[in-house]
Amino acid sequence: MTIHDDRPSLEQWGKLYEVARNIRQLEPWKYLWDTDLITIMLPGREEPIYCSVMGRIGECYAIGVYPGFKSVNSFYRIAESSKDDLPFIVGLEQDCLICNYGDRVEVAKEDREVYKALGLRFRGQNEWIYFRSMAPGYVPWHIDSDQADLLLQVLQNLTMALIHLKNEKIKVDFDSGETLLRFFSPEDGLWYNNVVEMPPRLVVTPRLIVGNEVLMAKLKKHRRNGARLEFDVVYLPAPIQENKGDRPFFPRFALLMDKKIGIVIDQHMARTDDYIEVDILEMLTRYIMKSGRPASINVRDDRVVRYIGDFCDKLAITLIEGKGVPYVDDLLKGILASISMT
Repeated sequence: MTIHDDRPSLEQWGKLYEVARNIRQLEPWKYLWDTDLITIMLPGREEPIYCSVMGRIGECYAIGVYPGFKSVNSFYRIAESSKDDLPFIVGLEQDCLICNYGDRVEVAKEDREVYKALGLRFRGQNEWIYFRSMAPGYVPWHIDSDQADLLLQVLQNLTMALIHLKNEKIKVDFDSGETLLRFFSPEDGLWYNNVVEMPPRLVVTPRLIVGNEVLMAKLKKHRRNGARLEFDVVYLPAPIQENKGDRPFFPRFALLMDKKIGIVIDQHMARTDDYIEVDILEMLTRYIMKSGRPASINVRDDRVVRYIGDFCDKLAITLIEGKGVPYVDDLLKGILASISMT
């Protein structure tokens, strides 16, 4: 992913930092939790935009902006992750825009150049404002002009929603599944803030359908071997930047392990944007051709089911979702430790 010169204009930056400072003065983390979502419907956009306020427990002050259903699902994955989950498993799949209120050491050269051009000065902890784009499989990166425009519209409307909440002009029972919905009425040309039930989550997880009937018939003839396997596909937290100016990416790692004795059967590493689906099915095909059809395969969650669900259904291989992949986790912890030491 090469970054082109589509950076925000100085005018865009000025407006963004102004609205971000206004939100900072409202201190929304004093009366909102990071799971309390505020919903904004912008004119011309079909899907809602969700905002999360971080900082209630005093660790990280930020505003997360999740444009649309697919984006907010990445928010829910983190919100619903357990303490036993490896943090990078879902952390590297975030899909949102972030307005950060951080410390001096967190800002980059590019941020300082904007500060200087605008005459901005920050001092103290949780006071340094900077913006980042989060995309699945990529390092947090500087926002472009279109993202700056979207952030500006969202944060301006979020400011008004926060003022209503802080002044208790509107009360929302977030714990009971309510959200503050801010929307524009073209009939009377006004913005409104309403309390509504949070809509049901729209989760679209398309399955990879295996259309090679000849291959599937051939694989089905192989005997059952009674083996229990673990399979997972994750982003590894070891960023790679192939060329100067490219956005660094996290490689994708597919891993097939024997659940009984904990050994690696096969593995494959690819770029973030590679079409890894073919390689995944080739891994399972090689195993079956050599060792026979396994009795079951443990997978972490539905993200892996979408790759191999149809394949396993057609070969009568039981997929076990949500029961954990302990051998995969142990190996990933070892890889993470080795990365941390380098």
